Amino acid sequence: MSFKLNVYLPSKKREVLINELCYRQYRELVKSLHSANKKETILQYNFILENLCPDIINENITFEDKLSLLLTIRNFCVNPDLKLKCTMPDNSTYNYTTSIDSLLNKIKSIDKSGTVETNGITIEYSSYKVRDEWVFLNNNKDTFVDLASMIDTIKTGEQTVIFKDLTLDDRLQIVQALPVTIVKQILESIKALNQRYNDIDLLLIKNPITDEPVLKISSNITFDVLQKMVEFLYTESLNNIYRTLYNVVKHLGFTAEYADSITPIELQVYWMYFMQDTAKQKEQENTTKPSGGFNMPTTPNSELGF
Repeated sequence: MSFKLNVYLPSKKREVLINELCYRQYRELVKSLHSANKKETILQYNFILENLCPDIINENITFEDKLSLLLTIRNFCVNPDLKLKCTMPDNSTYNYTTSIDSLLNKIKSIDKSGTVETNGITIEYSSYKVRDEWVFLNNNKDTFVDLASMIDTIKTGEQTVIFKDLTLDDRLQIVQALPVTIVKQILESIKALNQRYNDIDLLLIKNPITDEPVLKISSNITFDVLQKMVEFLYTESLNNIYRTLYNVVKHLGFTAEYADSITPIELQVYWMYFMQDTAKQKEQENTTKPSGGFNMPTTPNSELGF
């Protein structure tokens, strides 16, 4: 039985189990971010998440749920720290580091569910749904598209319409048929909830000298916020990605199949052991065969790409 991780889904208020992210899947995620076709990137990420966690396939998960999944596998399978390089207006740079755990704790506290009751109609809603993510690629600001993605159920008397069972077009038809007064009430409720999370920082980076904000990302997880966080979590040089596989196959003697089957962080651990053993060997060689000066321990290539 493979090792599994617990992931909290904010919109469901419960945990699910997810398999570890192997190096092959990590490489696919990184490669997809370099694609010019952003829809393909979104489909690739969602496909891998469903492969790692089949329980989410029929759950109609939200943007917050997806970010929680991506943060968890990043935390345990790649690196528990998020390291960003910030460029200032004068082109100077500095490094910023935060823990993935701190981001996960903020995501876990998000609850964007709400209920609107009016004129015998009850509407329950939550955040944007992942299955509609591609719709927002073109910066779609259509109010009805937003509602079609966010509404979960509409109850009128004995009848209940469950939106997760319907296509986007069917959901749009229902939302567009709602009375204007009801649509206005739903939008006001959603706006108030969004503003609450707009005021809570998910990620805040300040200028170390002036203390002015350099980057500010709110806990209101919109399409743009989700895409930016995905880039921060999984953007890596493709050269580093392939150099890693090359290093462990050539210098550690792993097969490519085995290297692809374990997590990126496990590859880092093996490489660390290799570096330590190589340094000890060099030190012993310098002790038994002294030269004119001390030779610093080296490896054929110490670049692992993380």
